[in-house]
Amino acid sequence: MGIELKSLNKNSKDVNKVRDLLYGAFPEVERLPLELLFDRANLDGVDFLSIYDEDNFIGFTYLITRKNLTYVQYLAIDSHSRSKGYGSLILSRIKEKYYDNQLTLNIEALDKSATNYEQRVNRKNFYLRNGYESSCFLFKDRWGMYEVMVNGEGEINQEEFSDLIRGFTGNSLFLYLEIQIQLA
Repeated sequence: MGIELKSLNKNSKDVNKVRDLLYGAFPEVERLPLELLFDRANLDGVDFLSIYDEDNFIGFTYLITRKNLTYVQYLAIDSHSRSKGYGSLILSRIKEKYYDNQLTLNIEALDKSATNYEQRVNRKNFYLRNGYESSCFLFKDRWGMYEVMVNGEGEINQEEFSDLIRGFTGNSLFLYLEIQIQLA
């Protein structure tokens, strides 16, 4: 596999594939509008990357960095490329690229009453196999509760993580989304 990560912008050749994947892979309440993602990708510390194996589009990732903390906002693999080891390979590449940073991401909290409970368990197990572990924090917004997972040395700092999210969203969107980072 010859994985390549390329910066993505509104004029990139596979914008429509990214759009389709964003809208197909994530529930509506977890999707930020693509235009907002492109707009925020102009901020320092934000990387919107398309992922290729040779010249074949396989997915995208969206990363937000502040100080020594990198947050994986999105990681999505095209349905034709899933279960082929790309997710693990991409997580490894992200870790290589941000080697000095602690990596963090959110997954849907395990809730046995959720209709997608098995999918949530499988997702958590995937991240555990790839070196992530549960932090002591939950990420809550107006639509749901998410477990914060971390990969890297040391503990995640609640204030730094909150500052990273607020710096990306801006105060108005942060308040609209009713974002809270709280102890589990």
